[in-house]
Amino acid sequence: MNTINYTRFRGAAIAILLAAGIATTLATGGSGSGGSFTPAPPAQGGLTLDITIANGFDVSSVVITAIGISFDLGEITGDEFTPQPAGQGLSILRLTRIDDLVSKPVAGDAEKPENCASGGTVDVTATLANPNTLTVGDTITAFFDNCDDNEGFVISGQIELTVAAIQGDIITDVFLLGLDVALTDISITEGTDTVTADGDVTITVDNLDFPLSTLSLAGSELRFGAGGEVITLTNFDHSLEVDANVFPDTKLAEVLGRLASQILGGTVDYETLLSIQATGDDDPYTGEILITGANSSTVRIVIQDSSSIVLEIDANGDGVVDDFVDTSWAELSGESSTINSANAPVIAREVFNAVTGFGSLTTTAGFQFLPLGPFGQLESLGITGDFGALEFNCAISGTASLSGFKAAAETFSENDYMSSAFNACARGGEVLAGDMDFTVSSFDGVPGGAYRVTGTVVETGLKRTNGGNCFTGSGTFDTNYDYFTSSTSGIYVDSFAASFTVDAGGRGQQLSGAMVNAEIQAGPPPVTITRQSSGLLMSEDLEGVFSYQSVTPDVFLLDEDPATGPYSGDLLVSATDNSSMRMVALDEINVRLEIDQDGDSVVDDEIATTWATLAYDGWFCD
Repeated sequence: MNTINYTRFRGAAIAILLAAGIATTLATGGSGSGGSFTPAPPAQGGLTLDITIANGFDVSSVVITAIGISFDLGEITGDEFTPQPAGQGLSILRLTRIDDLVSKPVAGDAEKPENCASGGTVDVTATLANPNTLTVGDTITAFFDNCDDNEGFVISGQIELTVAAIQGDIITDVFLLGLDVALTDISITEGTDTVTADGDVTITVDNLDFPLSTLSLAGSELRFGAGGEVITLTNFDHSLEVDANVFPDTKLAEVLGRLASQILGGTVDYETLLSIQATGDDDPYTGEILITGANSSTVRIVIQDSSSIVLEIDANGDGVVDDFVDTSWAELSGESSTINSANAPVIAREVFNAVTGFGSLTTTAGFQFLPLGPFGQLESLGITGDFGALEFNCAISGTASLSGFKAAAETFSENDYMSSAFNACARGGEVLAGDMDFTVSSFDGVPGGAYRVTGTVVETGLKRTNGGNCFTGSGTFDTNYDYFTSSTSGIYVDSFAASFTVDAGGRGQQLSGAMVNAEIQAGPPPVTITRQSSGLLMSEDLEGVFSYQSVTPDVFLLDEDPATGPYSGDLLVSATDNSSMRMVALDEINVRLEIDQDGDSVVDDEIATTWATLAYDGWFCD
């Protein structure tokens, strides 16, 4: 089977379309017609890849990647055409969204170069027939130069958009928008992975029957490259319908096109024979895709249910199935995972560090509103309006530089925004270095006293050092931080991140749907923390995706000792094949791994280890 993780291509497709500002309200619904480009069915001539019993799985995996692009695009929220506060995003159509266009004095050429949120630039040029709206024929061109907009990736290259079709009002939920998109020398870097892209695609978002929506992608050529692999789609047409009239929503996808793979060494045609259907975030439960290679060789992907797929391989093209392969959507898309006695300690290590790092990096945001914290000092200055850059001394040592906007003096209000850069900023046992942006949603409290703050936090390479352990985080999360307003006995923190990266010791863990809920009890040291966590984890040291969920909360002491962990708690880690592992805290030193290898809820093996063993070198600072 192939060694390329094709999920990176799916992430690249999402990154490109986010950067292009493509509005897809498919997080809330979908149905309708496709775009202005209607390709003819791929011709059989010219196919160069023989599909065999040996490569049938790999061929199917590459094609599933193309289908995954359509499904994953359905998760992007289409807020680019909704008026937003300044500073909430720098993608192309956000720069030219309706409220932005209205501010332009005349129609015609308009240039708006921008600094990206966390480095790099994007130069945007728009030719608009009407400054108050988008019109068919309008063009928008953006050139990205190492642009980091806190979306989890850095992008360079050129994207050109031409409005091909428009109906309805794009500042509402009911509209149709068609865009011709040209990608030139695009490169996208996420962590240590770089993906390139070139080509043309017509993207149509049809929300005229909202909450029924359709996203269609069609084009003559679109090329992705990563890790030595190059995937080229030609003469393709993908569509994704989402119906949000029901809960969970239902999705229906159809695909057609030709695919060339550099690693596989040839081209194949693919088309859906039976529409691919899924519910909510579950894997598809029905559908058929036929892949045709040279000499009429084929592999038919038959989705039997949400956990079972059969590949029917006809290697000699005689219409008779030569081999059947049992697999799953997770395996084909590179997300499959398993837990056994051999890999359990490594999985436990990755989960423990991801949970600990995410918890510590998100909890620290609310502390900045304390009187000696940089946000707290800003509150006491009585500043209103735009400000910065202001430098503050931290509680013990180091500095923090702030800029942003504050609506009212001596308090915080909705949409207040603080962009902060920490330089060895020390508070208690915590030292921060790096960048943190905080946009306030609500604030209750009095200066110097108890407070409760909610908002959105963006951390960019923020390194938190506490005692002997260090974590670096990048990503966006929503937080609810209650400092003694609901109780005099503790601090309460709830945080959620759709995507977040934790780095410890040079090892990166990618979290999605990550949640942490923590209570920090008041009183003299040592402070007791009770924490619940859940989410999905991918790591460069693991194969596939793992979920984790607190069965009982972790309880531990904030004693700044990197060799200790929770003295009670039970965390369940699950793989896609239903194997699982419980991480059971015995005391602050010892932990037991209870492994269920076959998913029958019976413990097959137990491994005794220590928190110090799981806390690999990343815990210990240079």
